[in-house]
Amino acid sequence: MAAKRMDLSVRTFLVLSGCSNPLGQTLAQELCGRLAPGSMALILDENPEKLEDLRQQLTSEAVLIVPGVWDAQHSNGVQLLEQSLLLAGDVPFQRTIMVHNEGETATHMLLEPQTEQTWLQYVQHQLYAPVALNQRWLNAFQLRGIEKLAINVTSSLQVRPLVYSTLLCSCKRARDMYFRAMASEEARANVHVLSYAPGLLETHRAHCDENGNILRPEELIEMPPERKLPRVEPLQSTLKLINILEKTAFVSGHDVDYYDTFFL
Repeated sequence: MAAKRMDLSVRTFLVLSGCSNPLGQTLAQELCGRLAPGSMALILDENPEKLEDLRQQLTSEAVLIVPGVWDAQHSNGVQLLEQSLLLAGDVPFQRTIMVHNEGETATHMLLEPQTEQTWLQYVQHQLYAPVALNQRWLNAFQLRGIEKLAINVTSSLQVRPLVYSTLLCSCKRARDMYFRAMASEEARANVHVLSYAPGLLETHRAHCDENGNILRPEELIEMPPERKLPRVEPLQSTLKLINILEKTAFVSGHDVDYYDTFFL
C-alpha cells in the first residue's frame, strides 16, 4: 500500500469517542479546529457533564457539534451514530473520520481488571462496542462513496507481552488485528486505517493491585535507564498525530507509535 497524506481542512463527518479523557479533549479541539465549514462532529463519552463542557468549548459556526452519551455498556453507539446522520441530512461530506479513543486505557489505566465483571466490562468497552460502531459507520448509506479514515488509538504498552497485563494485552491485540484486517478488506472502498499509540502520557500513573503489588508504567516497559522514554503531554501527542496525517504520511493498516520519531 502506498503512503497516504490527508488535508484535514475539508467538509468532514467526524466521530470521536472517549472525549472526557485529556487526550480525547485535545483531539476534539485540534481536529475540529481544522475542519472546513459545513463539517459535523459527533463526540461520544459516558460522562454527560464533561461532554457538555467540551461541546461548549467546541461550539463554532463552522462545525456542528453533536454530543452523544454512551450507556453503561457502550451498547448504544450505533443508535447515536444513526441519529447524528439523520441530523446531518443531505450535507455533501467530502470525508468521514472515526477516532476510537475508548475509555482511559491509552491515557490512564495499566492495571489488569481485578474481577470477572470488570474484565467483561473492559472487553465490551474496548472491543465489542468499537467494532459494532465501526461496522455501522463503514456501511452507512449516507457516507457511501466518500473517503473514510479510521484511527485506532491504542497503546504500545498493551500490544506486546507485559508482566501483569495478560488480559489487557490479549484484548488490545484482538482489537488491533481487527483494524489491520479492515485496512486490507476495505482498501478498494477508499477506506484508510491508522493505529496510533500516543506515548506514555503524564496521566499514566502507578496502580496497586489486590495483592499489594505497585505497578509503575516505567517499570512495565523494561528498557535500560539510558533509553528511558519521556512522558508526553496530550497536546504533543495530538499534534504528532496530525503531523503524521497531513505531512509525514502513513501506510493504511500500519501501527505508528509517538516514539517512532520525536519531531512534530
